[in-house]
Amino acid sequence: MRFDSRQVTLRRAVEFSGMGLHNGHDCRIVLHPAAVDSGLQFRRIYLNGATRACEIPVSPDAVVQANHGTVIANKNGDSIATVEHLLAALAVLGVDNVIVDVYGDEIPILDGSASPFLEKISASGLTEMDASRHIIELSDAIYVCDGDRSISIEPSDGFSLDVSIEFEDCLIGRQSLSVHIEDPSEQMRIARARTFCRLHEVEGLRNAGLGRGGSLENSIVVDGDRVLNDEALRDPDEFVRHKALDLIGDLYLLGAPLKAAITAEKPGHDLNVRAARAILRQINGFEAEEKPAIAASL
Repeated sequence: MRFDSRQVTLRRAVEFSGMGLHNGHDCRIVLHPAAVDSGLQFRRIYLNGATRACEIPVSPDAVVQANHGTVIANKNGDSIATVEHLLAALAVLGVDNVIVDVYGDEIPILDGSASPFLEKISASGLTEMDASRHIIELSDAIYVCDGDRSISIEPSDGFSLDVSIEFEDCLIGRQSLSVHIEDPSEQMRIARARTFCRLHEVEGLRNAGLGRGGSLENSIVVDGDRVLNDEALRDPDEFVRHKALDLIGDLYLLGAPLKAAITAEKPGHDLNVRAARAILRQINGFEAEEKPAIAASL
């Protein structure tokens, strides 16, 4: 997470392809360098007949679904699903301006983490631009909750996370993480953390039209006291680190780095987006009516 003074874009175009976690279809995206102050731009590319590109705003208010992933859409209903891991990589790398062309309706899940995005974008190179970064600084604390789940956001000079999760019915149990994201080693450990689910949830997810591209190659699957994947956990607390990754990505819907100390208890995409919307209302200088709640997520 950078708080340097200069904006950054990609040095050259970068392409990713793979399976969509939820739709189970082949997905391809191409990231392009973008102009100063153009921000994060997502475009849904349609190839039926004449090629056309539909812009989809990157904003907490553009989220239309947050059930096991974050989906953004424009007013015409063009949507892109599972944006959070790519956004987390862009946040960690400090990318301010980029055009993301999406061929399909979902960002590829790759290995279930943000690491492939972060590593390939970093390897392709970044370019510092002749313009100052836009930094989000809060004037007051923000608190959102849903039962025993909550996110507290305090003004700060940097960006820190205290995240706790609890899944007492399986080996995950209760895990907690306290981290300053400016630390490069911690950035990589969070970026490498993979998405996960419990085995008993799989049938329900697929019946709901979700997780159709999920596999042991892109998700950790937990069955009681064991992990079904052949690959060992990348970190003893990989589960809570992935929740931190999701939170970073969902907050980057704001399009700029946030200076804040965040405490999250059992966060999920729905609560993350509510927190991002509350930040957006504060920085816009008004208390707008909160948008309707979106479905709770893992």
